[in-house]
Amino acid sequence: MKNSKRNKIIYTLMGLTMSAVIPAFAAEYINAESFAEANGISHQWFPIQKMLIMRKGLNSIKYRVGETTAIANEKEVKLSGSPKIQNNLIYIPADSLQGVFPGAKSVQTVQMTPVQMKPVQPKNNINFESQYNNSGNTSAQIPTPPPVQPQIQPFESQNNFNQQIQDSESILIALRHSLREDHTRVVLEFSNPVSFKSDFKNGVYRLTISGCKNLIPTKRTDPVGRDISKLDINSGANREGLILTFTLTQKEKTPTIETVADPFRMIVELPIGQPIPEVASTTASITPPIIKTDTSVEEKPAAQVKPQEMEKPPEINIEVPLENLQNKSFLGRTIVIDPGHGGSDNGFEFPGRPAEKQINLETAKLLKEELEKAGFKAVLLRSDDRTMNYTQRVSLANKNGGDLHISIHTGGSNDDLKHGVACFVFTDKGLYYNSDIQGASYDSVFAEWLKNTRFDLAEFLAKKINNRLTKHLQIDSRGVYKSPLLPLKFIMNPAVLVEIGMLSDKVEGKNLISDKYKQAVAKAITNGVIDFFNGIELK
Repeated sequence: MKNSKRNKIIYTLMGLTMSAVIPAFAAEYINAESFAEANGISHQWFPIQKMLIMRKGLNSIKYRVGETTAIANEKEVKLSGSPKIQNNLIYIPADSLQGVFPGAKSVQTVQMTPVQMKPVQPKNNINFESQYNNSGNTSAQIPTPPPVQPQIQPFESQNNFNQQIQDSESILIALRHSLREDHTRVVLEFSNPVSFKSDFKNGVYRLTISGCKNLIPTKRTDPVGRDISKLDINSGANREGLILTFTLTQKEKTPTIETVADPFRMIVELPIGQPIPEVASTTASITPPIIKTDTSVEEKPAAQVKPQEMEKPPEINIEVPLENLQNKSFLGRTIVIDPGHGGSDNGFEFPGRPAEKQINLETAKLLKEELEKAGFKAVLLRSDDRTMNYTQRVSLANKNGGDLHISIHTGGSNDDLKHGVACFVFTDKGLYYNSDIQGASYDSVFAEWLKNTRFDLAEFLAKKINNRLTKHLQIDSRGVYKSPLLPLKFIMNPAVLVEIGMLSDKVEGKNLISDKYKQAVAKAITNGVIDFFNGIELK
């Protein structure tokens, strides 16, 4: 058959009959972005993996440039041609959308001649373009020693998901309290038995719980009141277990604990403290006493409460030279920076030192400057002191379509032995949510996100950043951890959360006040990003 010969092909697209005259061995393509916008379909492009995901409701399809198969509604389908990039636009075979998005309208098609792709031989570097296997998961070759691959498995139902949690470490499901005549009762309900120890000194009651995940329950009440002036919940050493610190309004009587099985509960009784003073009614009839004033004596103004004096930053001089980006094809890659907290959310606070939100923002701005010096494009999710909720952050982060995502935080704890930097990547292990509240569709969307997200690349990035921080700052490392942290949830590109130090520590807390120290932190993280790109190879 000669190339000049033309065949008439009639096919159905989204229930609409279309016809086109095309040359033999050619395929009909449509502009993916135009089609998605015309039909209200969300589309997300991952430049590193060269992957496109289109989704509307529970229907979705996933393409990769250069591959002749796609994943449509969890099933592998053959394509008449591989997706292509032309003039920075993504084109996909028109017939691949048949039946995926019912009722969608067609758009103008173009003709492209399929190109035969040769398989790429793997090397001892991370390959962004790693091929999908039949299950739809991705794989990556990582320099020796390879990071542990997260075990991500789709779960069939919420009940199975909860069962997986209960079969592993216990979680704190609920925290409730009730006010009694002579004490406040706090009930901690766990999915499985846990072990604990307690101590009481100067009105501070500390309850250290081990054998459980460091997760704060969504089902909880606030026991602060007559007997409890403050309650802090923190993770234990190495992000394991929980530490509950009750600041009581009395300092003499030691609280008591009893445990109950099926389900396992800890019942904490906190003795009565000072009653909350009652405010006199404005309608009460009160006869004021007669007071004689001595006009010969000059009245003194009321003493004013002095504001908390801020600590002075220490003298710090840390030189951190920037590394060179070896593969210049990575120049211009986009790094999204999320300064944690902000606005009404101060984050961790320590007397005499700036709030966490301020340190996070200042460090993030410096990081943006250093990344741009290194040749990257950097995007800040907030550039001032504003309140941003979780949904706003995720939406803005994914909209910017970055290649990497870095969330900047500052640690803090009631445990004065806790110090050092730490990096975190997301994992679904130990995650708990209420299926009655979230709904059935949440499980499906969450499972789809888990399959499409490169957690192995996130872990590789976290290790590079953690190594650079400890090397340049001469600071201890608390490690690289997998944790179901909310700031990383539903971020589509490889994402890490970096705790740049402990604001509560005697040394690190003061260092974090210094602008020169924050500059060194920003350069260290930038070198970690450069190490990441130097350790991978595009195919």
